[in-house]
Amino acid sequence: MMLSTTISLSNLQDIKSFIGVTTKYHHIPMKLLDDNYNVDAHSIIGIISLDISKPITLKIDAEYSEELFNDLAPFLINETALV
Repeated sequence: MMLSTTISLSNLQDIKSFIGVTTKYHHIPMKLLDDNYNVDAHSIIGIISLDISKPITLKIDAEYSEELFNDLAPFLINETALV
């Protein structure tokens, strides 16, 4: 099962907090996508290359826990879809 949702990372503090969450779940494959890039959600360098002025799509390509979903809650901006 795959989770697809839209997140907001509006500043450097949000990016640092988001990396803290993804690092906690380093064993779960996650990708961030914007109009131009598809980057590893565990990579601060990759995230900095994204246009954070717009919403970013987060895709989690594996089973995930409710704990992960709760940790991501501060960044979520729309309803999550299971694909």
